[in-house]
Amino acid sequence: VEKEGAGEILYTGLHTDGTKEGYDLKGLRTLAETVDLPIIASGGAGNLEHIKDALTEGKADAALAASIFHYGEYSVKEVKEYLRDQGISVRL
Repeated sequence: VEKEGAGEILYTGLHTDGTKEGYDLKGLRTLAETVDLPIIASGGAGNLEHIKDALTEGKADAALAASIFHYGEYSVKEVKEYLRDQGISVRL
């Protein structure tokens, strides 16, 4: 996909999507170590730590979340503040 001009990859763990039990960290990490493109994690965010783990353990460059926002569990501001407090660079 790099040779075809992809600018980034959206990786969705199909077995974790919608579970709110965390992203596919192993799959994310493997992909991040294989390609030289930014990786966006998708599928599985259920809490703030899951998002942090996707960025740190999973080596993703960004994380997509849906359910936690749709159901009002967290706001975007809360997520960004949490990540900042964990030492992850975010725009507030």
